[in-house]
Amino acid sequence: MKYLITGGYGLIGSNIASKLDGEITIVSRSDKHKARLTNTPHKLLLKDIKKLTKADLVDIDIIYHTASTVDNYHILTDSHIDVETNINGTIHILDLCKHLKKKPKIVYFSTFFVYGNEYEKSKEPITEESKTDPLALYPATKLCTENIIKTYSHIFGIPYLIVRLTNVYGEMEDYDNKKKGALNWLIMQAVQGNDLSIYKGGNFYRDYIHVDDVAQAVISLQNKVNDTYLIGYGEPIRFKKLIEYILLYTNHQSKVTEIEPPEFHKHVGITNFVADTSKIQSTGWKPTITPKMGIERVVKRYQSLI
Repeated sequence: MKYLITGGYGLIGSNIASKLDGEITIVSRSDKHKARLTNTPHKLLLKDIKKLTKADLVDIDIIYHTASTVDNYHILTDSHIDVETNINGTIHILDLCKHLKKKPKIVYFSTFFVYGNEYEKSKEPITEESKTDPLALYPATKLCTENIIKTYSHIFGIPYLIVRLTNVYGEMEDYDNKKKGALNWLIMQAVQGNDLSIYKGGNFYRDYIHVDDVAQAVISLQNKVNDTYLIGYGEPIRFKKLIEYILLYTNHQSKVTEIEPPEFHKHVGITNFVADTSKIQSTGWKPTITPKMGIERVVKRYQSLI
């Protein structure tokens, strides 16, 4: 099998690449995180996804399209970034695919943010069929792109798979960007002995899944086409409990302070999220890394860095 992974040096893309058996092409705008794939043979295309050519995609079996913006904040500085990356970048790939005799399957990585506060409204665990109602530009562009992919599939016969991920974390995640990986940022703060300021004291529910489990889940769907899967741990956890695990593995060095979210976050943030992942679990996949185990792994790696 031949695979092309956009954003292939990112947390999710690199983890998938490390578990694939076949010829791997990585597309990345930067080689900053190339160490994530030190032990994985691969070809590198150091370019923006909008610079990909038809020749780059010839004979590719599966495109794992992980390249994306990753937070809600671009609307405050440059609203076009989400549109250019998530929508226009994907359309460019689709336009290349529609002219290929052998059309690769596109696995598109979307987000649980497309549901907005639907759980809060319905009080029913979120499934693939739940109403979508994004609260910010980032998930709005992700949802739009899902529909564009389905349209190209319908018209041009491009096979696809959409995976909507809950909160993803892992020990190879950056720890210096609290907009993208808030949990990882908090873990490093605790490892360094700094105090932690937590929105609402962590009294809200989330679904956190380790990136290793995400990669295994996505790869397990290799033979599925033209469908959507919600991928998460499948059990809600209070964010406050995650903080307790962080404190446990950092010897309770940090003081925790409850703070109110800023006004912008109140507009775009999700209150509580509970995922029903029975669809993907019915295929035989199950997560293997509990939140407690995962946090311990992240703490140990971060401790080794300081």
